Amino acid sequence: MNQGFKPRRRGLLQLKSVLRVVAAFIACFSLLRLFAIYPNASTEISVNNRPRPTVGKVMMIYGNNTVYERAVATHKDHCERLGYPLFLLRRQVLDGVWNKLAYLISLIVQELEKPAEERLEWLFWADSDTIVMNPNMRLETFLPPRHLTDVHIVLSKDWNGMNAGVFPIRVHPWSIELLSAAIGYPFTSPGKGLYWAEQSALCWLFEEHEYYSRSVAYVPLRWFNAYMRAPDGESLNKDSPAELQVHPGDFLVHFPGTPKDHFNETLSPYLAIAEEHRPEWELPIEETVFPVETAKFWRKYSAEHGIEYPDGL
Repeated sequence: MNQGFKPRRRGLLQLKSVLRVVAAFIACFSLLRLFAIYPNASTEISVNNRPRPTVGKVMMIYGNNTVYERAVATHKDHCERLGYPLFLLRRQVLDGVWNKLAYLISLIVQELEKPAEERLEWLFWADSDTIVMNPNMRLETFLPPRHLTDVHIVLSKDWNGMNAGVFPIRVHPWSIELLSAAIGYPFTSPGKGLYWAEQSALCWLFEEHEYYSRSVAYVPLRWFNAYMRAPDGESLNKDSPAELQVHPGDFLVHFPGTPKDHFNETLSPYLAIAEEHRPEWELPIEETVFPVETAKFWRKYSAEHGIEYPDGL
């Protein structure tokens, strides 16, 4: 009897796995439908009468926290200054941060529906606990050169591993597959720990599937995901690695893990600096380290992956 039971048990387990996958995809398509008709997901910054942008910024914010609104206002200023559309989700549809992945999927699908010459090429996600410190910084600065066509997402790491608070992702079917798989991960792999929710789901997918991991590039955290320095924002924190902290001229500062009861006091000094538009912080791009550093990084990345680096880049 045991020999007859084992195949049946395997069949039941396989059926459960299939049902989990089906449920995950049904959930994803249902979410796409929700975002397609939802009135609180809108383009906050339009780019009429400007050259067609190739990058758009994506954020979400809900609630009545004025500090969050001030933080998002620094992104609006950046987008208005440099001509990027800003897509902002203003009401929660799912629990927690899973909205982030679903909203990105919906925007990528919308872009892929357009003729190729009218599409955005990249979407730049930024959590709402980020403050733009240098609105002169172009998002294209951090993107892979055009010859690196297999790099679809650019991420950074801290002492805990990958941090998905700020990242660019390519408008491409691969991105829909990745984000859909991450949303479905709690269904398809219910036994796996998701301590950081969607971030943990992405980490598991990169670890388990070479198809996803081979299209990820990890860059220095400070490029577009730098963390806070001293509490007043005026000097570096001696107890934290300098290369993880925001410096004058850097794009933005991110405050992951800040307790809610300390949120206002933690962000306020940095918001004050950003809102004062201090010239020592708002450097022209060519006066920052990033044009040289990013070119050097992508040249090395190309060499390490056996990809010829084109002349003139």
